[in-house]
Amino acid sequence: MTRWHILTALLCGAVLAISRDTGQFGWLALAAFVPLLVLALRAPRPRDVALLLFVPAWMGEAGPMWFYGRLLPMVYGLAVAQALVFMLAALFMRALYRRFPAGVAPLGFAAMLAAIDYLHSLVSPNGSFFALGYTLVDVVPLLQTAALAGVAGLSFLAAVIPAGLAVLYVRPRDLSGTLAWSVPVLAALAYGVWQLAQPAGPAVRIALLSDDRYAGRVFNHPEAAPEVAAGFARQVAAAAAHAPVAIVVPEKILAAGTVLAPPAGSVVVAGLDGPAPQGGRLNIAALYRPGAPVDTYLKKRMVPGYEADYVRGTGELVTRLGDVHAGIAICKDMDFAQDLRLYGRRDVGLMLVPAWDFDRDAYLHGRMAVVRGVENGFAVARSASQGLMTLSDAHGRIVAERRTAHAPGMLVGDLPTGRGGTVYSRVGDVFAQVAVAAWLVLLALLAWRWRRVQDRPARRM
Repeated sequence: MTRWHILTALLCGAVLAISRDTGQFGWLALAAFVPLLVLALRAPRPRDVALLLFVPAWMGEAGPMWFYGRLLPMVYGLAVAQALVFMLAALFMRALYRRFPAGVAPLGFAAMLAAIDYLHSLVSPNGSFFALGYTLVDVVPLLQTAALAGVAGLSFLAAVIPAGLAVLYVRPRDLSGTLAWSVPVLAALAYGVWQLAQPAGPAVRIALLSDDRYAGRVFNHPEAAPEVAAGFARQVAAAAAHAPVAIVVPEKILAAGTVLAPPAGSVVVAGLDGPAPQGGRLNIAALYRPGAPVDTYLKKRMVPGYEADYVRGTGELVTRLGDVHAGIAICKDMDFAQDLRLYGRRDVGLMLVPAWDFDRDAYLHGRMAVVRGVENGFAVARSASQGLMTLSDAHGRIVAERRTAHAPGMLVGDLPTGRGGTVYSRVGDVFAQVAVAAWLVLLALLAWRWRRVQDRPARRM
């Protein structure tokens, strides 16, 4: 381990700290991984490079540690786990590189990371949070792979590109090794370009409202409920001048039982909070329609440590906005691909999402919702207290965006709706399951090769 190696690792870690799991500059992670993987491939022994892989990977989790560390201490343990996963995956790639044709190494590295992201999402209370694939959210052509393979497909691409470049650097004349990883990347890129050229559904005008002065107000000060309701009633009336078909108000901003009068030709989706009749609390998205009863959606997925006493919902809520099917979800629900896939299967073209972020994580958490839209072919209208008001189309392009503030805020835009019903929404996590199988097969082959090597001296004796 030379000073140059240490400096390189720390520089890579610094780049990962501003890109990996921050929601911004995610594509820089692709470049930062390359030198680390070159070090792994060239290391004489695994122990010579293990620390050089772990430390920058841990630095890459600076975003979540800064966003959530003071609120959710478990994030520090998750950051260590993420760094260990990268270290082990890089050493796995090194082992494959030394025992199989060069092209197997980047594919095995990518399969392992995609598999672990998928398995983690099945058991984590945070769903697909921490998935490597979110680094590609701003690489819009590659982002379209989510419509085929979900976030696991994005994780595969985000891993195979730097791994392939590392192998190319070490063995530039190995054509078969280069083709093994570059062909699927080029195929994904070609699919993305084609997908982006497809026509969108009809555009609808959406108004997103916010006012961070009221975030958490009705929970901490129930007596303020009439004041908060009056403030948002004025905002709804102001939004009516823009003739939106839907108005979205943030999560848990109004007290349960609040009645809002939607303008003619519009619906209002608002986040409500209040006690449940049987005990605990309710996190509700209320759907107000002119001349119709109020429909309600109950949040399914809760923030660990913060919403333990909330009653979980079990169903979906879909309404019609003209010719468009629109679904409703709340904030944390958008972290769970399997739940949102239920809307994709119903050919929903637009999701209306009240949300409440932690301010610092505005980009990270908002962009995760954008990926759900690409996976399932729907546009997303998300209004978050202490975060971003975001309109994104079904291809993940940001149509309009604005940060919230301690004052009334409004974002109005014409949002092209999606067509719903993508390949991913129909077949689910087949790609992720194939990645798990491929990873396990490669592990078994490595173990078999290692055992054969260990048995050779014994046979000679």
